[in-house]
Order: sequence, then structure tokens, then C-alpha cells
Amino acid sequence: MQAWHCIALISLSIAAFFYASFLDQIDKTSENTLYALREYEEETKENSTEKNSSKNSSSWAETSLVLDPGIKDEYALAFHEEALESEPLQNEIFEELAKSSAAKKLIFSPFTSEILKGSEKEILASLISIRPNPNNSLFIICKGHSMRAALLLSEMIKRTYNKLIALDQKESPLPPSLLKKLNKFQSLEAQIDELKIKIQEEMEGSSGESIQAMALRSEIMQVDEDIKQIKKNLLSIEKIHKKKLSPIEYLHIAPIRDYGKVSYLSTILEQLKSMRRDKSLNDLTRKDVEKNILITSQSLEQEVIDAIAKIKSEVSNLLMIKNKLQKSIFDHISESKLKFSQSRQVNQYKELKILSADVHKSFEDEFLRWMKCKAAYSLYPAP
Repeated sequence: MQAWHCIALISLSIAAFFYASFLDQIDKTSENTLYALREYEEETKENSTEKNSSKNSSSWAETSLVLDPGIKDEYALAFHEEALESEPLQNEIFEELAKSSAAKKLIFSPFTSEILKGSEKEILASLISIRPNPNNSLFIICKGHSMRAALLLSEMIKRTYNKLIALDQKESPLPPSLLKKLNKFQSLEAQIDELKIKIQEEMEGSSGESIQAMALRSEIMQVDEDIKQIKKNLLSIEKIHKKKLSPIEYLHIAPIRDYGKVSYLSTILEQLKSMRRDKSLNDLTRKDVEKNILITSQSLEQEVIDAIAKIKSEVSNLLMIKNKLQKSIFDHISESKLKFSQSRQVNQYKELKILSADVHKSFEDEFLRWMKCKAAYSLYPAP
């Protein structure tokens, strides 16, 4: 055998060895983590050996996670089960899958046929099931068309759940039952605020009103005047728009005329239009004037749009200020007045206050329990 034959055989052997090692590395890392799937996103074909073995075996592969609550109270398992089945968790997993075409294909590729139509989120939910374990723990069963898919899904659930627990806040708790109580409390508080405004309007001008309340009513009168003027300007804007009048009409509305660079740009535009009427201009100068007229017109139009947007936002701000002042007046209504009032709205206010306090206490108690659960649990692959 010649020397070059030996060199060629050695080279082929080394290449085959490194290629086999490379494939093995991809298989191992892609089973354990999403990041490996992203790294090897170009690798989209399953090898023929894996395909043949999956045909001869069960249609599904399964792997499990175990959630140990770390505390014996029954509510712990209930909270974790809720959280694991919650929409935020499913959405987060789905968003993570969307970041990697290889990972998404690995999970969903068997369901892309016309026969298996359906939402990918619904399919994802169907691949995850939770089962209580007799030894005070939860089994999270992850299914896939291959063991690689099942392992990937379990890894994503573990990482995503730990992430959401770490980011969980009182303003948006993960368990749906807690979120429902929080939303109910916030809804009751909103109803109470509306009643405060109605009650203070109902009692306006009644005898015995405090000096503070009268001062606040004076502020409200001024706010009402400001709102009235702004609404008048908005009606003028609407009239110009509906009748398709010349845009120059907007400049007759004081808040628009005085906004930003409106007056300056308007003056420049008039000067440019005056120059355009000059018949002595040569073609080059006239072309520059036309160009500047267009640029200035566009700038002026944007300034007018911004001015109108500001006027609208001012109305919203003033209404918020008025509501705040009205609720402040309510706080100055004496308890004795509320106590002896026979008003339907006052009675409704009292009932809602009691109900709101009960719901709030219940939420606070439950959230403290949830905090205890978050600090004690562990989530790991089933042995």
C-alpha cells in the first residue's frame, strides 16, 4: 500500500470520528436545553435510526417532573397546580418556543397535518398533564412524539416556572384564584370611587359643609370652566374637519396657534408663498421656494396634529383632576352625615365598603400563603 493511501485512510477515519462525535454532542445537548436547539437550528432532520425506532415503539414518549411543595399544608399543592396550569405559564413557554424554529418544529411537527388542525397553544396544553402524587407532591407529565421532544418540554416547564415564580408580584399573582380575588377587590374599589363622586354631588350645598369642602368645590368650578373652554375648541376643530375647510382655519384656534412652532412656521410659509408669486424669480430659485413650501407645510401640519393631540389629553387630565377633587370632598363629609343618611347611594356605599374590606382581607391572607409556597417548593426531574 502506498504512503498516500495510508494518509487518506487515516484522514477519513479522523473525519468519521469527529463527525460521529459532533452528532452525538447535538443529540445530548438538544435533549437537555432549548439553547442548544437554537445553536443548532439548521439541524432539522431526524436521523433514520430514530425514525425507524419510533415507528416500531409507542406513538408517544413521556417524561415527568416532580414538584415538592416543601410544606405539608394542603393549600400548597392546590396553589402550585393552579400556577402550573395558568395561562401566563403557557404563554411564556409558547413565546420561548417561538424564538427557536428548531425547538418549535420539534414540539409541533407531528401536528401540522390537515387532520390535526387546532391552535398551537391548545396543542401545547394537551402535551402537559398534572397528577397529584400520594406523597404530597405533583407529577408534571410531559409528552412528545419522541423522547427528545418530551425532555425539551419538561426542561422548558422547569425553567419557565422557576422564572415566573421569581418574577411573581402582588399586583399580578400567578395562581388564577388569587388574580380573581385581586380583580374583584379592584372592581369594588372602582365602584366605591364612583359612589363617592355621586354622594358628594348629592350633598352639595347642604348645611354644615366644612371650609375645606367649600374650597375644593371652588377648585372644581375652575376646572369645569377650563374643560368647557377646551370642549369649545374641540368642537371648532371638529367643524373644520367635517366641513373640509382650509387647514389655515385651525390657526384661528388659540391653543393651536400658540402651540410650539405653529406661529413661526405659519409666518415662514406665508413669506414663501409670497416669494412664489414673484414673477422675476429664475427657475432654480423658484424650484427651491417650492421645495421649502412643501417642507414647511409638512412641518406645520405635524405641529397642528400635535397641538390637537395635546388639547385632547388636557381634557382627560382635567377630568382626572376633577374626579380626584370630588373624592377629596367626600373625605370631608362628616361620618355622622353618612351614618344618618337614608340615601340609596350612601347605603350602597356602606355595603360595598364592607364587602371590599372582606375581599381585601381574604386576598391578603391567601397571598401570604402563596408567598410561603414560593419560598419552599422544589421542581426536579422524576427519578
